[in-house]
Amino acid sequence: MRTGKYCRECLFRSEERKVEQEQNEEKKQLFLDQVRAVLRDEDLELSPPEYLAEFTELYERHFGEQTAFDPLKKHFNELMLKKEPEIRRRIEASEDPVATAIRAAQAGNYIDYIALGEVDGDQLEQLLFQNGEKGLKPEVYDSFRTDLSSAENLVYITDNCGEIVVDKVLIQELKKLYPQVNVTVIVRGACVANDASMEDAVQVGLPDEARVIGNGTRIAGTSLNRINREAKELIERADLIIAKGQGNYETLSGCGLNVYYLFLCKCDYFVKRFEGEYLQHMFIKEM
Repeated sequence: MRTGKYCRECLFRSEERKVEQEQNEEKKQLFLDQVRAVLRDEDLELSPPEYLAEFTELYERHFGEQTAFDPLKKHFNELMLKKEPEIRRRIEASEDPVATAIRAAQAGNYIDYIALGEVDGDQLEQLLFQNGEKGLKPEVYDSFRTDLSSAENLVYITDNCGEIVVDKVLIQELKKLYPQVNVTVIVRGACVANDASMEDAVQVGLPDEARVIGNGTRIAGTSLNRINREAKELIERADLIIAKGQGNYETLSGCGLNVYYLFLCKCDYFVKRFEGEYLQHMFIKEM
């Protein structure tokens, strides 16, 4: 997915937020001017997450290693681990644990400082424990369950910190019903904003449930042309792929693989594209 008008504006706002606390006004202005110059190009070939990765490198050339998100990532991993028993209890008590786990995993996609600017604890609680029926179309869900029944290899591509706790719970539910499925989880290859890295995966216990690998990049998505060979081969050979978050949709949509996208509509562009509502749960099959 190429970077359109809506995405340009959103990307620039996120870079403005990133440097709000920087004290050197000259460096700050130079950085924003350089970001603006990239986004001014009329023919942007790359997806938004690929430009975000470029801006992260540009930021670090001006201001040093980006570590502002590290405490937030640890906080939300810990917060969601505390919520995990209640999430699990509700899933296990439901009529369809897989469907309920999918809704919880969708809701976890709310933890995203890049797209939202801030994360409201009350809103997170509401999203986690509401039904989210609009985001689970029967035809897509039935196709998903059918694909799972014959799948041998599932690749689960994660998105954000904290969110990976509910990803872990969904993986556990899938393994209960489909024990023949071999699950591999892919996280980012290095730290990028609030996205989940190997460090986050270890913190929430994901390696106890499945094999976990990094994708070799700092892109907040999954660009098949840029990720490492191991991750690319696993994705291309998978019978079934679950891709979390808008960034993975932006980089993978149109790839032609058997991908199911789980996310929340967190921007005007996605609301308009899918004729949905703000923060609506989405579950979409690659066409």
